[in-house]
Amino acid sequence: MDAIFSHTTALEVFRRWDSFKLLTEQNVVTEPDIPQRMPTKVEVNALVARVTKLEGATIPLHVLVASRGARHPAECVVAHLGLPHYPSRSFVHLAPGVACARPELIALQMTEYATEIELLLLVDELCGHYGIQPRSKDGLVKRNEPLTSVERIKAFLEEAGPVRGARKLGRVLEYARDRSGSPQESRTCHRFEFNRVRGGYEIKIVGLNDPVAVERAGSVLGESSARIRKPDLMLLAPSSDQKAPTPFSAVAVDYQGGYHRDETQQSKDIDRRNELLAQNVKDYEIAKEHYDDIAYFDWLASRIRLDLGIKEPRLSARGQELWQRRKADLNARLVRADGLHWTSRKDPLVLSGAREFAGHVVLQGQIVAIETSRQSV
Repeated sequence: MDAIFSHTTALEVFRRWDSFKLLTEQNVVTEPDIPQRMPTKVEVNALVARVTKLEGATIPLHVLVASRGARHPAECVVAHLGLPHYPSRSFVHLAPGVACARPELIALQMTEYATEIELLLLVDELCGHYGIQPRSKDGLVKRNEPLTSVERIKAFLEEAGPVRGARKLGRVLEYARDRSGSPQESRTCHRFEFNRVRGGYEIKIVGLNDPVAVERAGSVLGESSARIRKPDLMLLAPSSDQKAPTPFSAVAVDYQGGYHRDETQQSKDIDRRNELLAQNVKDYEIAKEHYDDIAYFDWLASRIRLDLGIKEPRLSARGQELWQRRKADLNARLVRADGLHWTSRKDPLVLSGAREFAGHVVLQGQIVAIETSRQSV
């Protein structure tokens, strides 16, 4: 095989809008022949010219090689030692003689470069309805179906065995979520769910973008009487035998991006809130300015506890002060984890699309030097 792309290069391939087309049965590479050497600079130029899925990839490209002796410093390539054995369905074809790591393997490979928070948001992305794509208008691509799931990554890890990074990824999978609709949904979810030691609020999220059957607002005017709503986050009362101070059986939290401020969209949002409320689901909405305000988030968490009959934590003044610091630290780390900066090593990796990126990128089948790129998500 000419090349097997891995790590950040494989990730950038799967962040394309059309990457779902790679995940077909006929595209699976069952037993890859891992190259015995790194590609030369001339070979790299030939690869980027014929592998269209590398468009936008950051240079150096990351590849797998079969032995430690095959690795050496190079301008355009970083080589990683391949495993003696890979689980089935670890790779897909990109072009004749060229393969790429699948999403489950990418998650494992990125343990080498990602902090646990960065890795958590990466898994949420791979298991969610979006991909980070700084070359797109909104910085994201939307997916009808996720590339993988938390359960599939867990099964992959079990088949891989005790390899490097497995324990780190296993810890992250305990907190990762399926079906997130955006990085901000993931960040909001983890802020609510993490325990106080980690800087969270210890409020369990039962689902992201799960369907809720509601009666359509305006159905008395002859419209269909039912429809499905999918709140960003859904929280339930801990048990039905607890007498909550309000009659809500559930609380929804929706993150409002810029398009929600459009006049037409605001009318639709009112319908959504009213339809959920009619099902005893109280719907809160937050925007970026709310997310960044810890005092506001404290208030929101307190109201949600009240709505669901969850007791407020009772802390000493010292405990409260320590918790506030942890909340601020968690929020800062979640915001920094933008999918373009990987910072677990002394020398962080910065991908094309980061605000301060300066380097080389694959554009129109050539390696091109750029000074700056679109601001990161």
